[in-house]
Amino acid sequence: MLKLILANHDGTKWKDFPADPWEPAVWKWLQGLEETALAGAQYILYTNKSATEFKARKGQMDIFFQKPKRTEGRFEYKHVLVAGEHKRSFATTDFKACILQLTRHVRSIFADQPMRRFVHAFTIRATTMELWIYDRSGAYSSGEFNIHHEPGKLARALVAYATMDDAAMGLDMSIEWKNSHRYVTMEDGNGDDKRVELNGLLVWQRAVVCRGTTCFSTRHGVAKFSWRLDKRQSSEVRLLKLAQERGVEGVATLVGHREITSIAALRAGLDFASGTRHAFRATAHDRIGGYNRPPGSESSGSGRKRKSSDNNHNNPRRTSRRSNSQQSTLRQAYDQSTEANDEASGEAKSSINTPNREDPYENRILSCLVISPAGRVLSDFSTIRELLEALHGAIRAHQSLYLKGEILHRDISSNNIIIPSPGKADGFKGMLIDLDLAKERDSGPSGARHRTGTMQFMAIEVLRGVNHTYRHDLESFFYVLIWMCARCAWDGVKCFRKKGEAAPEESLLRKWEIGSFKDIADAKEGHMTVNSLERIMNEFPESFNIAKPLCLRIRSILFGDTARLMFGTPAGDPGQLYDSIIAAFGKAINDC
Repeated sequence: MLKLILANHDGTKWKDFPADPWEPAVWKWLQGLEETALAGAQYILYTNKSATEFKARKGQMDIFFQKPKRTEGRFEYKHVLVAGEHKRSFATTDFKACILQLTRHVRSIFADQPMRRFVHAFTIRATTMELWIYDRSGAYSSGEFNIHHEPGKLARALVAYATMDDAAMGLDMSIEWKNSHRYVTMEDGNGDDKRVELNGLLVWQRAVVCRGTTCFSTRHGVAKFSWRLDKRQSSEVRLLKLAQERGVEGVATLVGHREITSIAALRAGLDFASGTRHAFRATAHDRIGGYNRPPGSESSGSGRKRKSSDNNHNNPRRTSRRSNSQQSTLRQAYDQSTEANDEASGEAKSSINTPNREDPYENRILSCLVISPAGRVLSDFSTIRELLEALHGAIRAHQSLYLKGEILHRDISSNNIIIPSPGKADGFKGMLIDLDLAKERDSGPSGARHRTGTMQFMAIEVLRGVNHTYRHDLESFFYVLIWMCARCAWDGVKCFRKKGEAAPEESLLRKWEIGSFKDIADAKEGHMTVNSLERIMNEFPESFNIAKPLCLRIRSILFGDTARLMFGTPAGDPGQLYDSIIAAFGKAINDC
């Protein structure tokens, strides 16, 4: 195939390449190469002419590879294997716009193929091409090259994209398929191999650079795949084991686990030392990511049963390294809000990630763990009482985790609180999950270069860079309560709104998820005055008026009763602050 493609180059330039490289002409030229040289390849080139040709998402992808379409329906990102972006002209000032557009397509690919390890992509601007790979630590490229002057690079790229095996394409290699059932093998508490069947896909993230948390239901509970930062001092597995050993209540327990691969392993052999870095600040629109999930599913944080293109019948023990067709100096592109969307209930999480010169990228480790029990995510509450009971239980669980387990959670969000089935949680009507960002008390910095938490639920002081304490997590519980009442309660499925009631067109809480850390901290501080909090509570459906006295009481406990808000973590026994908030929830539950 390579020789057949190169036969179309006359030693100086590509034959028949259009003098004016506008999209239809370049597409016709690529089709000609495919017809003469790539016949029989398992993946073929496609283009789409309008933004509506992709199902469910608006966006026009100029060039992409996928398996041959079986029907005449619309394209779906779950089938796309390689993404391409084409521009008629080349201008250095267009680089950012071009790469951001390409990144939006890649984000949609990861959203519909959450188990992808990495995604190949490329740009063609006039006669300049650049080959990209996106993974959970960012994007890097071959560097730009002129397709006429270096025809071999273009030829090898096209052949590779059309013929790669699953491992080189970045498809999942950890899940074993047998008779239409999927399994993952992991280590149980005794160190023995345990084969676990994966059922429905529950929750998956829409962001690119993130933990890529993807959850499946299992007979034992929930299987969670995620890419954790290797610089964190303690893995979630270790902390879950510690919590069990120390008698913590109300926190999910570990059934089995397995480490699968890492970014360092996938990038092995590549030299980033002399590369060029591009640091982008994402727009507010681009930072919106979070989780895909529907109401009513059993999960550990959970979600939608959804078909995925990751249904590849692969050997679960096979380790993949990406194909290294890049011969030029590597360069990387970083979104400076790269951990955006790690743990959000359909919204945005952002943190700063600017790799330093000693460490050109952040290594992440892909692991799978199974935890028990399963449950509904907090936002799937069916009554006001159930919401309050779940938060009451989760705060009690946090108290046990912190005081008995000596572990600080640090990522309180609506997605990390579950409502377990009755009888499955030792009396807890709400439980905590996800210790990915947790750390042991008094253990020093976690090792990662990020402020931790979910943007709209992060405490004001944490947003301002103050060291994270248990009091900040309790503040996050408060923001979760407000968010559930002002935003999730308007869900039409829940039927909480009365006839004639409508959700506000523009919620004040929008300011909790858009902007810089400083912007969000300032907005929250302003909203925590009594008058401003009452304006926010005016966004509650009328049926949620019962929660308003609770919100005012918790505000008083956390920030004081004076006009000047009180900040800082109180000295002395942490149990006093926990007990006050737990008692406030208890009273509200009794009043329901």
